[in-house]
Amino acid sequence: MRFSLIPREAKFFDMFDQTGDILVRGAGKFLDMVQKFDDLPRRARDMKIEEDACDEIVGQIIKALDRSFITPFDREDIHTLAAKLDDVMDNMEETAHRLLVFRIDRPTEAAVQLAQIVHDCCGRLREAIRALRDLKSADPVQQHLRAISNLENEADHIYRASDADLFAKAVANGAGGGTIDVLTLIKWRELYAWLENTVDACKDVARVISEIVIKGT
Repeated sequence: MRFSLIPREAKFFDMFDQTGDILVRGAGKFLDMVQKFDDLPRRARDMKIEEDACDEIVGQIIKALDRSFITPFDREDIHTLAAKLDDVMDNMEETAHRLLVFRIDRPTEAAVQLAQIVHDCCGRLREAIRALRDLKSADPVQQHLRAISNLENEADHIYRASDADLFAKAVANGAGGGTIDVLTLIKWRELYAWLENTVDACKDVARVISEIVIKGT
């Protein structure tokens, strides 16, 4: 009887592994886009391709869930995990789109740092998801989740400091000595918010994984 159940369980892990791979690949392309900041139309199209790939595999997970009686963990958790992973990819693609259409001169150092954090978070998520196959010990998963929490705290600090810096420069500009105009401020506030939201989306995935670990150990 056990052998008849293994394939049904493994397929979900396989699909989640594929989703993690797509996230890491997309995060790498996103980081390249922010760091190199060249050929933006092509890079934005590449991000859209990754988003479509993520949508496809998440759709497969949901369909498999509807057709399966046996699942490796709670059905609701599988659905939520798939949806939250999709949110991460959606946020990255939306941010990439704004980098294209906002026509900024170049990314700030803070934007590069936040993009790096997004990339690091996605790598940790992939490894945490892979570790869900064997929950005899929760330690490997928890190590990645703690790292994501630390990265999220770092991103929050960068976001707050960058937001304050934008307003400081805008005020100085109004007094005749600043370096940023109101339109640029609006663009960067939105870009920073999308970057921060992407990190928050990674943290949301980590919370779902944590709940799965708690139930499974």
